[in-house]
Parts: sequence; C-alpha cells; structure tokens
Amino acid sequence: MRRFAIFFILITVAALIAGCVKEESKTGYVEIKDMAGRTVKIPEKVERVATLFPANLRIIVMLNATDKVVGISNYFDRYGDKLEDALAHPELLKAERIGSVREPDMEKIAELKPDVIFIESAYAQIADTIEKNTGVPVVCINTSIYSGKLEDFYKTIRLVAKILGKEERAEKIIEYIDSEVENVTKRVEDIPKEERPRVFLSNWAYRHGIGWTVKNYAPIDLIARNVAENIPAHYMEVTKEQIIEWNPDVIFIHGYKGKSAVDEILNDPALQQVKAVKEGKVYGLFGPYIGYDPKTMIVDLYWAAKVLYPERFKDVDVMKKGEEVFTFFYGWKGAEVFHEVIKNRGLYLSQELTPQ
Repeated sequence: MRRFAIFFILITVAALIAGCVKEESKTGYVEIKDMAGRTVKIPEKVERVATLFPANLRIIVMLNATDKVVGISNYFDRYGDKLEDALAHPELLKAERIGSVREPDMEKIAELKPDVIFIESAYAQIADTIEKNTGVPVVCINTSIYSGKLEDFYKTIRLVAKILGKEERAEKIIEYIDSEVENVTKRVEDIPKEERPRVFLSNWAYRHGIGWTVKNYAPIDLIARNVAENIPAHYMEVTKEQIIEWNPDVIFIHGYKGKSAVDEILNDPALQQVKAVKEGKVYGLFGPYIGYDPKTMIVDLYWAAKVLYPERFKDVDVMKKGEEVFTFFYGWKGAEVFHEVIKNRGLYLSQELTPQ
C-alpha cells in the first residue's frame, strides 16, 4: 500500500508539472494578424528582433527599441553613412547582417534565431519562405506614407509597438506627427483645393531623370495639388511633353545630385515654357530614401509649405524645424544627425536653406 501511495503521488506530481508546462506553452506565445493578413505566432515577450529593410528598422528605432535589434539588412554596409538610424545609433552597425528583403540570408537567420523579423507587406511571399526555412516568425508591416492619410502608417506603429511593448511611445509619436501636420495644414485650410499651387514631383530624379513621378506624396497632397495625381500607377515615368502639358507652378526634385539636379531642369531647353522653370521655382526635397520616413516627411511638409506660401510661413525656419524633428526622434544627437544626413546625401533644398 505504501509503495502504491508513493507511486500515486509521483504520478500526480508528474501530471501537475506536465499541466504547468502545457499552460506555459500556451501563455508563452501569442497569435497576431500582420498587415498582409497573415496569422503569425510570436513570443509573448519579444527581446530579439531583426529587419530586412531600413524603413522597417526606422519604426523600431523611433520606438526606442534599438537595444532589441540583433539583425539588420546589408543595405547598411553600402549606405550606412546616409541612413539616419546608423548615424544616431552607430551601435546598430554591430548587429549581424541577415541579407536583404529580396535575398534574405536563411542560414544566418536560422543561426541568429531572433524572436521576430519585420518585413514589408509587399514581400509576404518571402516572409512565408523565411518562416518555412528558418522557423523564425516573420511579421509583415507597411511603412509607406504615400498620401496625407496617415492612419495606415499609425496602424503600423501601433502593431510594432504592441509586439515590442512600446505602446506609450507609439502614442507620443502619433500625437507629435498629428500636431506637426496640423500646424502646417491649418494655415492653408481656407484656400480651396482648386486654388492651391500645382506641383510636379520628380521622384528619384538623380537616378532616372525628371520624368519619374508618383501620384501621392503627403507633403504635397496635404497642402497643394499634385499634377500627377491621376496617373495609372503609383510610380511611373511620364514624358517631358506631359510635364509641359501639366505646366506646374512649382517643381520639387527628390534627388541627391545637389544643386546640379535643379540646374539641369532649369537649363533643359525642352522645359523652358513650363511655368515653374520660367519663374525659377525648382527645388529639392528629402523624399523617400530606401523607404518612407516620417521624420523627413515632416521636414518636407514645412519646406514645401514655405516654398508655396512664403507669406504664411515666413516665421518658419526650416533648418531649425528639421533639427527639432530629428531631436524628437533621436534625442540630443538629433540636430547633428539632421545636418549629417543633408551633407552625406548631397541634399539641396535651396541656396539659403542648405548648408554649403
């Protein structure tokens, strides 16, 4: 009887332990729905994260979760001195390289074993392949800020913040962006859309020439009229004849050839009849750089507003505003990083606003 009692007790204890382990396994992971509609099982507490695209990393850094980053894309080996996150947090460059969004290094990912990898939703198929080959959960997110509708971007911030336990910081970021956007848009809200300046954005001008453009970019859509808003694709090339037909009041250039990019357009014989060219209203801006960035979007919004409505924004010092924006996201190093980004990318806003 005594042996039976002992045996019964051991069986009972073993069952209790097994029950506890099972319960822990249930509570140790959670299922989330990512922004590609995929159901992903991730650890309840995420401590090690990796990304395959700089725009995804920007979200993590702005949430003050840099200490969780163990893997980054190999973009940083080529563009590290031009990427603001690496300038603000050089310790990021010590993280392992895990390939790129198009060519992930499966072996390195499996070896590194991050708790989660973030990737753009456009690459959901690659996300599935990574999970299948490495066993590491991959969460698809959207970092693009294509239009003035920022809600989709806010959904991204909130999703990543929930995964990383940074919800409070996320709400501060959203509040800050909303406040800056409102500060600009309220100054022009009395101007009907049909009376606002007509703008052409030459997107990636330094790489493809003036004709490549986008149908949406928040700093233009929020305060002006994008002449290309009805093109059939988000990003495409248009002819110079089309630009002449649109006859924009202002041309903004997203490019990194410095002042020479502006001069090329101003001196292009084929564009001399375009109003913006005739009046010398051709300017550079930040634009997207390996993905969209809310920091530079805010700076571009103020800069575009000052160009388009000089009387309403004569109190705004765009360079100081840029320093303030970067300081919000990066702390005391922000102003320095802002100027480093401008210098390293060869950005040109105007003779007055770009440090020479």
